[in-house]
Amino acid sequence: MSETQMTILVPAMLDETFELLKAAFASKDVRVVLLKNSRGIINTGLEFVHNDICCPCAIMVGQLVSALRSGRYDIKKTAFLCAQAGDSCRGSNYIPLIRKALKKAGFDIPVLSLNFFGMEDGARFDITPVFLLKAMAAVMYSDILMIIKNQVRPYELHKGETDALCKMWQTRLRKDIFKGKRLLSYRRTFDEICRDFAKIPRTKCQKTRIGFAGELYMKFCAIGNRDLLRHYEKRGAEVRVNGFSWYVLYYIDSHLYDFSPVVTAGYKAAAHIIEKVQRQMIRSLRAHGFECFDSFTPFKKTAESRLPCRCTTGDGWLIGAEIVNHALAGTKGVACLQPFGCMPNHVCGHGLYSSIQRRLSDTGVRLVSVDFDSSGSDVNIYNRAEMLLMPLV
Repeated sequence: MSETQMTILVPAMLDETFELLKAAFASKDVRVVLLKNSRGIINTGLEFVHNDICCPCAIMVGQLVSALRSGRYDIKKTAFLCAQAGDSCRGSNYIPLIRKALKKAGFDIPVLSLNFFGMEDGARFDITPVFLLKAMAAVMYSDILMIIKNQVRPYELHKGETDALCKMWQTRLRKDIFKGKRLLSYRRTFDEICRDFAKIPRTKCQKTRIGFAGELYMKFCAIGNRDLLRHYEKRGAEVRVNGFSWYVLYYIDSHLYDFSPVVTAGYKAAAHIIEKVQRQMIRSLRAHGFECFDSFTPFKKTAESRLPCRCTTGDGWLIGAEIVNHALAGTKGVACLQPFGCMPNHVCGHGLYSSIQRRLSDTGVRLVSVDFDSSGSDVNIYNRAEMLLMPLV
């Protein structure tokens, strides 16, 4: 690290995506560190935020304060980056809470916002066309790696082979994204990735398939969901988690069409490009024997055949849409994940689960709601999750 290089700390949130996305943020003047510290961070976070705040905020604050206390970072050259959705989800208010927590902990570092609404003027991360190209590549490549890894690892004959191959591809893609390579050669790269993973020897037995749906942080972050995906795999199940690019397109579709006609046209053009790349990814996956949801537009239409797609706060209608698509794809159990205190999720998730269960009765899918509380024990969570592995009576 050079004497003038700035360090940006990024909290754990999207485990697979952030491994590549940090290369889009980095430059010769900026080093990006993805915080992975997990031991005791919830208790640390609760020292500085109220216990009624949603669980992800307590985890983020705990990670940040623990990292700064470690002494590994020069406080004068360190900043913290947090995304803001810009709607009535409390996640949009994390930044003032984090600043207050830092002040209470005795630290004074910049807290930067990544948002598309012009929020936090003066402390907003600068979004450039080059960054957007790199970010799109990071999202799409991390999606295909996650989707394939979750379908191969539970069946691999040689334990560890899937994770090793995934790390190799992550290292290669991080370097390419940082240098600005592979930003447009999606089809060729998708095919290369699929061919590599298809070569891994696998058992033919079919395991219980469980889908994840729910709030973004709990669905993608192992620290947030107490590594529930690995828990299910150890119990002999296969877990399916839909890619982050579907959330990106949901966000554009539900949040970014209310600007001026020119700006709205720009977002629609961006959505068109992302979905085009998404279709290329899906074609590569299916051509090599892997499974994946349809691209965003038919994915949404499939969901609308069973429930309305109107609520747009937080993860909104995407929660129900993923449950519907999991069920119609043959998944017999869906773990519905939400953090304590997440109001949009309790409306769009808890408020709809019983209705969705009735509407999907012909599919035989079983929904189990799993809540993650800052003070909750792992035993309670795993016992609740275990319901999806129990035979129907």
